[in-house]
Amino acid sequence: MSDSDDDGGKKWVFNPSKPRKISEKRRADEAAFDSWIEKNRSSLAQRPRKVPLGDYQSAYALVQQYERKEIISTPREYQLELFEKAKNQNIIAVLDTGSGKTLIAALLLRWTLQNEVEARAKGEPKRVAFFLVDKVALVFQQHAVLTCNLDYPIAEFCGEMVDGKETREFWNEVFNDNMAIVCTADILRNCLHRSWIRMHQINLIIFDEAHHTKKEHPYASIIKDFYARAPPEEHRPRIFGMTASPVDSKDEPERAAAELEGLLHSQIVTVSNPAELQHTVCKPKKEIKHEYERVMFPGTSLQRSLTILLGHQWMFKKAILFANTAAAALGPWCVDRFLQKIFEDETQESMEGKTSRDTYLDKASASLYLDQIQKARQIVESHTFERPVLDLTPLSDKVIQLANILRDRYRDTDANRRCIVFVDQRRTAILLADLFQQPEMESEIPGLRVGTLMGGGSVSGVNNTSFREQVLTILKFQQGSLNCIFATSIAEEGLDIPDCNIIIRFDLCKTLIQYIQSRGRARQEGSEYIHMIERGNQADLEHVQRTYASETQLRDFCQTLPEDRKLKGIDFGPESFPSKGREYIVPKTGAKLNYRESLVYLATFVACLPHPPEVNLTPEYVVSPVGGGYQCEVLLPSVSPITKASGRAYSSKAMAKCSAAFEMCLELIKGKYLDGHLLPVFTKQLPALRNARLAVSSKKRAEYNMRIKPERWSVLGEPTELYLMALTLAKPDALGRRSRPLLLLTRDPIPRIAPFPIFLGTDRSTEVLCTPLPAAIRVNSDSLQSLTATTLRLFDDVFSKLYKASASELPYFIASARQDHSFDFSSVTDPNDILDWDLVRFVSENEKLSYSFDAADEFFHNKFVSDPWDGSRKFYLLGRRKDMKPTDPVPPGVVAPGRRAWMKCQDHDILNYSNSLWSASRAKRVFEKDQPVVEAELLSNRRNILDENVIDEDMESKRCFLILEPMRISPFPVEVVAMAYNFPAIIHRIESNLIALDACKVMGLSNIRPDLALEAFTKDSDNSDEHDVEQINFQGGMGNNYERLEFLGDCFLKMATTISIYTQVQDQSEFHLHCERMALLCNQNLFNNALEVKLEEYIRSMAFNRRIWYPEGLTLERGKRTGATRKHALGDKSIADVCEALIGAAYLTTYREGEGSFDMAVQAVTAVVKDPKHTMRSYSQYYEAYKKPKWQTEEPTAVQIDMARKFHERMGYKFTHPRLLRSAFCHPSYPRSYENLPSYQRLEFLGDSLFDMVCIDYIFHRYPGADPQWLTEHKMAMVSNQFLGCLAFYLGFHRSILALSPAVPNEIAVYVADMETALAAAKDEAVKAGKTEAEFKRSFWLECGRPPKALPDVVEAYIGAIFVDSEYNFGVVQGFFDQHVKPWFEDMRVYDTYANKHPANLVREMMQDKFHCSDWRMLSKLAAMPSDNEDSAVGLLGGGNTRSQKVVCGILVHGRMLAYAVSESTRYGKHAAAKKAVKMLENMEFDEFRGRYRCDCVIDANPEEDPVGLLI
Repeated sequence: MSDSDDDGGKKWVFNPSKPRKISEKRRADEAAFDSWIEKNRSSLAQRPRKVPLGDYQSAYALVQQYERKEIISTPREYQLELFEKAKNQNIIAVLDTGSGKTLIAALLLRWTLQNEVEARAKGEPKRVAFFLVDKVALVFQQHAVLTCNLDYPIAEFCGEMVDGKETREFWNEVFNDNMAIVCTADILRNCLHRSWIRMHQINLIIFDEAHHTKKEHPYASIIKDFYARAPPEEHRPRIFGMTASPVDSKDEPERAAAELEGLLHSQIVTVSNPAELQHTVCKPKKEIKHEYERVMFPGTSLQRSLTILLGHQWMFKKAILFANTAAAALGPWCVDRFLQKIFEDETQESMEGKTSRDTYLDKASASLYLDQIQKARQIVESHTFERPVLDLTPLSDKVIQLANILRDRYRDTDANRRCIVFVDQRRTAILLADLFQQPEMESEIPGLRVGTLMGGGSVSGVNNTSFREQVLTILKFQQGSLNCIFATSIAEEGLDIPDCNIIIRFDLCKTLIQYIQSRGRARQEGSEYIHMIERGNQADLEHVQRTYASETQLRDFCQTLPEDRKLKGIDFGPESFPSKGREYIVPKTGAKLNYRESLVYLATFVACLPHPPEVNLTPEYVVSPVGGGYQCEVLLPSVSPITKASGRAYSSKAMAKCSAAFEMCLELIKGKYLDGHLLPVFTKQLPALRNARLAVSSKKRAEYNMRIKPERWSVLGEPTELYLMALTLAKPDALGRRSRPLLLLTRDPIPRIAPFPIFLGTDRSTEVLCTPLPAAIRVNSDSLQSLTATTLRLFDDVFSKLYKASASELPYFIASARQDHSFDFSSVTDPNDILDWDLVRFVSENEKLSYSFDAADEFFHNKFVSDPWDGSRKFYLLGRRKDMKPTDPVPPGVVAPGRRAWMKCQDHDILNYSNSLWSASRAKRVFEKDQPVVEAELLSNRRNILDENVIDEDMESKRCFLILEPMRISPFPVEVVAMAYNFPAIIHRIESNLIALDACKVMGLSNIRPDLALEAFTKDSDNSDEHDVEQINFQGGMGNNYERLEFLGDCFLKMATTISIYTQVQDQSEFHLHCERMALLCNQNLFNNALEVKLEEYIRSMAFNRRIWYPEGLTLERGKRTGATRKHALGDKSIADVCEALIGAAYLTTYREGEGSFDMAVQAVTAVVKDPKHTMRSYSQYYEAYKKPKWQTEEPTAVQIDMARKFHERMGYKFTHPRLLRSAFCHPSYPRSYENLPSYQRLEFLGDSLFDMVCIDYIFHRYPGADPQWLTEHKMAMVSNQFLGCLAFYLGFHRSILALSPAVPNEIAVYVADMETALAAAKDEAVKAGKTEAEFKRSFWLECGRPPKALPDVVEAYIGAIFVDSEYNFGVVQGFFDQHVKPWFEDMRVYDTYANKHPANLVREMMQDKFHCSDWRMLSKLAAMPSDNEDSAVGLLGGGNTRSQKVVCGILVHGRMLAYAVSESTRYGKHAAAKKAVKMLENMEFDEFRGRYRCDCVIDANPEEDPVGLLI
């Protein structure tokens, strides 16, 4: 890596790697997967079925489920133009059904309410807006739409909601608490009549289905009685009417339109060219006149009998009349079925009750009526009803033709097929639906699933239809459980019914508005509109022709409107371009860029962005009026390196659009994404490292030098002062004998080493305490000589290593303390007081202790003895055994020596046991046979007491019997030797700490805590980063490895580099920020930087080795040579991981000290990334480097201030810069020109890393014993989009999103409705359990679907906004977490399933362990398919994507599809496909699996082949 002279970036040199081998099997699987996608593309495009709708859901909740949708999506140009007109004058928008009139109304309402906020801020009186509807059902529908899109208080009212409440106090409270009200027209008319409100207190009235404004309709009454009569000096509200046609009768269009304009004091505005709506509203591809024969049927016997009995009764008159007329239209079977349903649906008691309530009947007549009803019921019950068949005997030809139409259309299994059959009467709808639910009809048309959609009220033979039932029907129709509904006129207007591809007018429409509105339901591509006409009936034919003519007249009328009342869009005629506009010439090539060609160049660039071949990407242009003309903003797809640019203002829309394209091309040239010839080069050149191999391999390994000793041991020479460290045991009794602390004397002070455990035998362990003394001791040559002799004697006596060395050659000295382990060594002021100088001098003067055979018994007790010829034999003397002599056989139970001489020896007596000489030397040495015998303990040779996973017997001393003549008695007391036996492990751990600190010093991080430094550099196996497999070459006793610190450091690295990039790179898109950050934190960068300073040499990858713990550089005169290993093999990723762990160690060093400072961690990041874009040495330097952009500091508007006030009340944080908050909710599609605010993407980029950090900090410290895999898995729940979407919903963030994007037109609605239902159920469950609603189960969101991406994005953007606004105060992020996030994760156990049972892992386990199958693979591919809502993908000029991109994920087993899913992302697709696979496999037996998938494999994967379960 070297600095580049050109751009200050980095030139990367990557380690060479083998080209990845792609197996033939994988190629075959990919080909099979591609083929499967093509074959099943139509079914893949189908919408997934929703979960069954709960019976407990209220009507309002059901409305929420299908109407809580984000409609403020990308407005088309005619919509924006109409919106701008509606700001300035009263407008009646005449647009086809489905063309987005409600969107314009929502935009206008938002603009009005924003202006109202500004007005109130100036002290002006409050005013409210009204959204008026004609039907009760539409109150809930429109309210749900508006509250999902507008973060303002909006109320909804219909008649039954205000009954008994209408007082001035009630309405004053309503008007004070809300800024808009959705209600039926009667509500507002009544308020005006009672003077609860006056016209000047209203700022906007929206009339839905404005064509009803006529005669005495409440719409007309409001205008004529109040609006028109309001004094001129009063502020009249703005009026916005919406209709598909101004004609609601047989009137001439000109006259009807003039009357409507006059009544509403408004002007009709429509598109100048109906083709403008071509890409917006998919009108029926064809209209069909389907003829039927009218056949007269005689009345049925049942009909005649009931007519005689009941025809004169008022309760049955209408039903009998319908039966008599329905015979010709529907047929005899339908007539009898209708009469049968009268008595099925109403009980005898119900009929008797209605009769008895008839006040016009005397008792005799009432009794007679009741008898007749009873007889009629008996006739019906005894009647034999025929089964329906498709011939003219039971059914009319009209019904037979209807059946033929449906049968032809439902031959295939297209799940997107939807049909509405319009009828005039509810009874007809009921009978037809009932007919097609009969088994005979279901066998004729197996794919048909029918329902009814009718208005309220109750008539004989038809049960009352509630509003809830209407909504439930629409939901079922939307989800596909119903695909054909028989509907009355209620389905023509208002209710938001899913797009259909078949509309059948079983009964012809009566007015033009009925025709336009019912036709507007057929919005799917290739849809049909079918008129059912009686053959030979000239009146029917003329009626249809008259309807066509009326529509033509209406279109002609619209064309004759003045030009200022037509929506023209953008005209790109030759006159739109000036003869000379702006241009740019590329200096090097002379290529010329001008306004006209910029459109072409930009379209070419976008078309070359990465995308599936079947998807068409185009730029998106948003043109907005500005003072004196228009300004355009161009938006590019998110995969573009630059996504947004604004042009200059021009008087024409065409020039404004070209200007935006020109400015974008200039930005692309500046960023080198267009070359010198104006061709796209982004595939060759993207921001730094965009296409580089940034990851390193966890498998690739190389051999590196390894440091054995710390740097300080290399500083030698004769010292004049020494620093002491006391080595004590926290539980000295664990040794099993008395011991004394050791003192380690060094030339430089050793920092305090954290306590660490040693394991001394069965259930015997203790911590070692390494306490540095505050003061040094002065030493002279004599004392140094004594310390040297003592140290060397200890090596010889205890460890059988005789070294020759002077004081100047020893790196450290060892001595004994006078005090015991309980002494407080940290309080010592004079180290001479604790150092046992007497013992030092005694040992230095006595190489060994001499003795005589007649020594006192006390001499033979508590001595340390070593075998001079066998260094492995060390003993503690327990006492003289006067009952034994040297020639006695070795008692049973004594462990026999392993040497050959003992095995060859004939006499296994005590004398020969004590003699370890070789056979040849034995003859030369003769030991006295009458000397004393002593009982002793043979000491264990185990040195690695750091590892608890050893056989405990290795630690235990063995009983034996000796003579002392062959032995050497050490001058060291046993209590000193007992502690000295622990010294190798202790000094190894101390040296490991010091080596880690040396590494920190190299990185400029000298103050990191030693234990954390060591943990960061400890790698205890070859695959430390693989948590769910057996560890390879595991090294026991090394303490904590780097994994937990790497988990923490990785997150801080992400946060630190994110803050730095966000701070310093202010004029680039989120795409650039990601690339810049990746260049800093990628493993390849960390790996390269680590190699530059040889950081890999300091990594601790080997456990304690009894051969290499001794000091280096000494002359060994006796003892085994120590061949120290100075190489170790490390994976590239392990080295990068250590860098991240080092950051974690720096973070915890100050965290645990309670300083709350990030300074050391910031320094660590600077050290490991080694990049000019992160040079900070303290946390405060981040904000010092931040230059507030102008848009942040501009004076906020009243709307922005109001938004900040609401969030302060709701969230607790008060913004200093309200514009920051507003920016956090600006979707990337929201034009910057509207408020001069950037989108939330940069703040989301920042907030994402901040939220990760606060979550990981919480879980890391909350669960200190959790391993990294557990932490990672449970962190996933906290930072998942699924939770953040839930949090956005719970905090109400979805209502504040400012978006003009087609990405989420319906998803927010469905998601919010699901969440509201789930939350209500969770609260209800809590109440049933005896808790309060607030104690609901916080994990309820796990059962909900994934949220639209905008929801988690705005949560992260909000976090980024409060961070920036608070001048980079991480405490506010912590406060947000504590208040709004932590309560959801108080008990992480509830998320164990989320973490541990990811379906992909379960599939892998089942394949391997249950079915022993290795030939399976998970694949994914981005594919294009028809979108759920074709409108949403249309650009502003009618271009854009007409097919949506989806990720198809599938699991192939032996080339056969096991399970698949279609999703917006690979992550969710993989999850869904695996979940389906688990469900299929969990109940499948081994033999069934083998047979179904022809599996005969055994797990024995070829490492050169692709791993099973590979996600491609």
